[in-house]
Amino acid sequence: MNLEAVREMAVRERLYPSVILHGADEAARRAAALDLARLLLCARPGDDPEAVCPHCRRLGWPGDGDAFHPDFQVLERDLKTATSVEATRHFLRGAQVAPFEARGQVFVVAAAESLSGEASNALLKSLEEPHLTAPRHFFLLAPSQFDLLPTLRSRSLAVYLGGAGDADEARIEELALRLAVALAEYRASGSAADLFAAAAVLGEAGGWDDPRAGRPWSLAAAAVRRAADAPDTGPGRPLLALAEALLAAPQLRLRGISAPRILEGLVFRHLAARAAVS
Repeated sequence: MNLEAVREMAVRERLYPSVILHGADEAARRAAALDLARLLLCARPGDDPEAVCPHCRRLGWPGDGDAFHPDFQVLERDLKTATSVEATRHFLRGAQVAPFEARGQVFVVAAAESLSGEASNALLKSLEEPHLTAPRHFFLLAPSQFDLLPTLRSRSLAVYLGGAGDADEARIEELALRLAVALAEYRASGSAADLFAAAAVLGEAGGWDDPRAGRPWSLAAAAVRRAADAPDTGPGRPLLALAEALLAAPQLRLRGISAPRILEGLVFRHLAARAAVS
């Protein structure tokens, strides 16, 4: 689902109650959340009324100027590594009352990937109890949808905003080139050592300390897809299957399996000679 299609759903008042805005960078995710909030809270949706609508003109990100609207709330990360359950519960109190001024309410979780387990469960309860008297929407902002718990993802519409920029693109290209070399050597030698080397290359995506982080898996998957276009890496279908498996791998990480073991297992499962020709 792309952003333009979601904007159309918002104008038609058909938008899902919970939307995950993922990809791109932090500024782009915030801009998308504000854009959709204006469409949802606007007094004249669909008529480009931002200059005259009293709701649109007052919508802004907390801390950016004096803009404030009581029906637009943002939950920022309150701890160094997490968004606490206490802050989340306080934030969700606003979802238990009717809108103050607009025709609905918008609640934004600015760093949804940092929600603690308890905080995620508190949010999940609100998502499962839709407001009965007015539209209420939640936007969950994260680098990757796979940074969120499966229970949150299953109750939300995921909207991908694009890649994270030049830094990630350069990193993906570097990993893809090194991965292509390892796979070409494996194709020539058939040695398991070369598959271990391929898994080690993917491990250099970094960011594995947080077991819930989806970004390293996304980088690894992108590198595999890029390597599939290189000559001498072998059949493309197993590589594409590996990329898809990497995107689902955060669920394995949450079971306590280390990232290197997962990477090695997936590489061997999809790229070992017997698996690659099956």
